[in-house]
Amino acid sequence: MKQTLRRGLGVLLAMAWPWPVMAQQPVALHYYERPPFMVRQGDGSAVGLTADRARHAMVRAGIPFRWVLTPAKRQLGLLRANRGHDCAVGWFRTPQRQAYALYSRAIYQDRGVVLIARSQFRLPAGSTLEQVLADERLHLLYKDGLTYGSYVQSKLRMARADINYTAMEQPQLLRMVAAGRADAMFATREEAEMLLTSGETGHGALRLLAFPDVGAGDTRHILCSRRVGDALMQRLDAAIATEIRLALH
Repeated sequence: MKQTLRRGLGVLLAMAWPWPVMAQQPVALHYYERPPFMVRQGDGSAVGLTADRARHAMVRAGIPFRWVLTPAKRQLGLLRANRGHDCAVGWFRTPQRQAYALYSRAIYQDRGVVLIARSQFRLPAGSTLEQVLADERLHLLYKDGLTYGSYVQSKLRMARADINYTAMEQPQLLRMVAAGRADAMFATREEAEMLLTSGETGHGALRLLAFPDVGAGDTRHILCSRRVGDALMQRLDAAIATEIRLALH
């Protein structure tokens, strides 16, 4: 009788216990290196503006996970295949991705898109990004595979400027601009502020250009395969909401 009671009590305690101790398959939390949003550490984990928020939310939700360094396009392929418990950090929301994956609440909002330009590169006061992209004399660099939100993407489709899409990393593009091999390069404000203080180029060789038609950027989310399930996403969303609430106090 006592043994039966102990078993029954054990079942009740397991059902009532907080999420962290519930048996659950670990989530593969995918990231790619994109400072200052996601930066690889020596143990294979990630830190940064979006990586830190994703980690805090997963821990608060009691979701076991492991960091996995995965190229951006490969991440989307894994989510589309829906064969494992996969999540990816820091993605914009698009109708195409919503068709095959689950989105968390926003974990970060970009501060907007800017250009990093040669110091000699001048624009009329009040110039908009739309006007800059309409100038076919300009040579701009864009790291292929990165996206800068819905507004910028809509303007790029109509651009007449010469835009060189390249697989090179942002620091390499920075050096190309500083050497005069292009007029400017695209970056988020967060990336630009980091790059301009990185010591990659001589002091005063480059400057940041912001535009009145470019407001705050789109929100970034944790994107998960449908196999992860709605229940886990609800836990994750609740944890993100708590993290945001604590940050505001």
